[in-house]
Amino acid sequence: MSSVLVAALAVAFTLTPASEWNQPGYGPGATYFNPLESRLNAATVGAIGKRWEISTRGAPDCEIGREPLVAGGNVYTSDPGGVGAYDPATGVRRWHAALLRRGVTRLAVGDGKLVALTYACDGQGSYLTAFNGSTGARLWDVPLGGPAQDMVVDRGLAVVDTRPDFALSTTAYRLADGFRAWRLTGTRGDGLLSAGGRLLLRTDQGSRAVAVSTGATLWQTTENWYAVGSDPAGTRFYVGGAGGGLTAVNAADGVPIWKSAWPSPSVTADDQRVYFPRHRSIICLDARTGRKLWSVHLPGAAGQPARAGSLLYGPSGMGSPLRIVDAVTGRGLRGGMPSDQNYPPAVADGRLFLTDGSRLRAYF
Repeated sequence: MSSVLVAALAVAFTLTPASEWNQPGYGPGATYFNPLESRLNAATVGAIGKRWEISTRGAPDCEIGREPLVAGGNVYTSDPGGVGAYDPATGVRRWHAALLRRGVTRLAVGDGKLVALTYACDGQGSYLTAFNGSTGARLWDVPLGGPAQDMVVDRGLAVVDTRPDFALSTTAYRLADGFRAWRLTGTRGDGLLSAGGRLLLRTDQGSRAVAVSTGATLWQTTENWYAVGSDPAGTRFYVGGAGGGLTAVNAADGVPIWKSAWPSPSVTADDQRVYFPRHRSIICLDARTGRKLWSVHLPGAAGQPARAGSLLYGPSGMGSPLRIVDAVTGRGLRGGMPSDQNYPPAVADGRLFLTDGSRLRAYF
C-alpha cells in the first residue's frame, strides 16, 4: 500500500465524526439506537477487550450507579459522592462534582451541559442541577419540592416528571438558567421521552401529547397510553397500556398504526425494526406492520437491548454474558462480557460501555 493511500486513510478515519450517546436511550426519543456508530461493527467487534474499569457509586446506601453518557469527548457517569467526566480512552477522571448526600436518578447532556436529576438521601426532595460539561463547574441548582422519577432533555429544556407537594405534574426548566418554562399539573410522564418534540403524558381522563417547547396540548385520547419508545425520525410513539399489547401510534395525531399482542415495558427502534426484551429473549418486529421477524435467546432474563450501527447488544441477568448479534438477521457475532438486565449498554465512538450500577467497564 502506498504511503499516499495510507495517509489518506488516516485522514479519513480522523475526520470520521465521533458518535455520541447523550441520554439514557441515546437521545431524547429513547430509541436506544445510535445510527452514527461505524467504528464498532461486525468486522471489529470480535477483537475488543476490556480496557478500563471505574467505580460508579460510593459507600452510602442511597447512592446508586447510573448508566454512562458519551458526549463532547467525555464519558459522564455517577461516581462516588457525585458525578464525573472521564477520558473515554483511559478511564482517567477529568473532573468531579460533589453531590453531598444525594443520589443520582438521571443524567443527560444538552447544550454543553451535564444535567443531573438527583434525590436527597435524608428526605423526599429532588433536585435538578446543571454543570459545565467541560469543567464541571456548577451552573445552577433547582430544588423540585418533592420526589421526581424521570427526565428528558430536548429543545433547550429539561422536562421532569415531578411531585411538588406530592401532587402530579410535569415541569420544564430552561437549560440556560434553570428557570421554569412551564408546568402541567395533573399529568404523569410515565416513559418520559420526546418523539420529534412531543411528549406523551397520562392524565385522569386518558393521555395527551404536548409540545416540549411550550407544554401546549397537541392531541388527546381516552386511551390509557404511556410511551415505551419512539422511532428515530420522531414520527411515532411506541406505547404500552393499550390492552396489554405494544402499539405504534402516529406522534402527530395519535392515530394507531398497528397493534401487537406482545406486551413490552420498553423498546429499541430503528427505521425498519423494533426490538424488545421478553422473558429470556429479544424479539424483533417489523416496524411497518408489527409482525415478528425473529428472536434471540439469552442466558438470563432479558434487559433493554441497544443498537449501534449494524449491531444489537442484548444484556441479560445479573452478570450473565452479553449477546451481540447482527441487528438485521439476529445472527450471533460476539458477546461474553458480564452484563446486567437493569442497565442497558451504551455504544459510541467505537467503544462499548457496560455497568452493573457499581462498576463501569469500557471495551474497545
